[in-house]
Amino acid sequence: MSGIVLRGGTIVDGTGSPGYRGDVWIDHDRIRQAGWVEAGVAATELDVAGLVVAPGFIDLHTHTDRKIFDNPLGDSKIMQGVTTEVTSNCGIGPFPACESRFADLESYLGTLSGSLPAGGVCWTDFDGFAAAVAHINPGINLAMLAAQGAVRIAALGWDDRPPTDAEMATMQELLDRSLAQGAWGMSTGLVYPPGSFAQAPELTELAKVVAKYDAIYTSHIRGESATLMNSIEEAIELGRASGARVQISHLKAIGKPFWGQGLAALRRIEAARASGLDIWADQYPYEATATSLAALVPGWAQDGGIAALLRRLEDEGLRERILTAIHQEMTVRGGPDRVKISVLQTAANQQWVGKTIHDVAAARAVPPEEAVRQLLIEEAAKVNAVYFSLGEVDLEGIMQSPIVAVGSDGQVMNPERDSAENVHPRSYGTFPRVLGRFVREKGLIPLELAVYKMSGLPAKILRLPERGRIAAGFKADITVFDPATVRDRADFTNPHQYPEGIPHVFVNGTAAVKDSRLTGTGRGEILRKKR
Repeated sequence: MSGIVLRGGTIVDGTGSPGYRGDVWIDHDRIRQAGWVEAGVAATELDVAGLVVAPGFIDLHTHTDRKIFDNPLGDSKIMQGVTTEVTSNCGIGPFPACESRFADLESYLGTLSGSLPAGGVCWTDFDGFAAAVAHINPGINLAMLAAQGAVRIAALGWDDRPPTDAEMATMQELLDRSLAQGAWGMSTGLVYPPGSFAQAPELTELAKVVAKYDAIYTSHIRGESATLMNSIEEAIELGRASGARVQISHLKAIGKPFWGQGLAALRRIEAARASGLDIWADQYPYEATATSLAALVPGWAQDGGIAALLRRLEDEGLRERILTAIHQEMTVRGGPDRVKISVLQTAANQQWVGKTIHDVAAARAVPPEEAVRQLLIEEAAKVNAVYFSLGEVDLEGIMQSPIVAVGSDGQVMNPERDSAENVHPRSYGTFPRVLGRFVREKGLIPLELAVYKMSGLPAKILRLPERGRIAAGFKADITVFDPATVRDRADFTNPHQYPEGIPHVFVNGTAAVKDSRLTGTGRGEILRKKR
């Protein structure tokens, strides 16, 4: 006898097919049998009657690259039922790199919270970073993307200009090496310098390297408000020109004047698919975004990196121009009372964590855009914020699509270690929120579709084998939840709260959550794409 049998649950297998009553036999790190399992074959049996047995959720869009060193068990994601994370999204990631620009890359990674290994960045490619992560024995599976921002820093630093032929060749070589080593694709963040400095011809040449490996080109597109449709078109044309498969990151329309455009963007993606393009999207289930406060500053002011940005913010000759641009972007994102500070670095400013830009401006008796400028200077531009700027119609319409996967856009967090950060609740609540609020309470989508969007679909988009499905021979990444009680508890006031209704989670056959508590045992793997 070996392994464990999950007895008498409702198997929702991750394909979108109707759930059925059955058993699942876990033997070592794989599912040996699913359906009816005879008694006595396993050393242990777990009664899961009344519960759903689903594939472990695959979080297609995360930023765990630094936080994994603080929370190697993957605490807040494992408790949601996530067993695999796709990291280094939005063009922000730790590889590839070149030794002469390690400091520039570390500065770039400063937009993410969390730690780096002792000694900082000391790798140049996927293999090097994967070794650093493997050293801490992660409790969650990690599939990593090469970050286009890192690619550009390695070749051009923070320069806002087209690459020379030699620099283009360097970028292609760096990307090729990481993809050959097992990275799953390349991500772009076309609103974040220096990635935003890249134009379509440069991106197309890089995407051709991605296509060579049948990997994925994921994109935080160039605009998500007034230029949303043009930005979707850029991604579509890039996919066609390069032959790469395309994934649009966190599909949405930012700003009330543009609500409804998210659905228009989805229709355009569907039309591109109908014409033969392999294109998908992901989405998180909240009406608020989260990113750096520096996202309010125009790209030209960030040419040259953080040091250059700070010099321009303090330049009296540029002050009015920058303040006008900040005001305009903040207005699109909902205004100063809809922008809440989540992470600050200095002790002197911790009083503003959880407060809005309106609050800061009122206390300092300055205009809101000036409050933004001051905070960025005082914090060396390392300020994160939550922006309440999305509409319900887009959110719910996009969620119903079977070509849009669920992705948190979050990180692995821990309620004790990370309590000082007033983060977006998505790092704790994304997946149970879909199951509790949008499946059970609102009846927006069927349970089987929701599970598919969290498991089978992301595996299909990524072309990730042996995961995302309850079937014999597949890896035993399994999430067991109560469909009657599962819900997110994290909110924007108290984000560091684990969900309810997810009593058991298995990662590669090992119990990571038992009776709704972390076991402290992790058997995560660094997943490598095979050619």
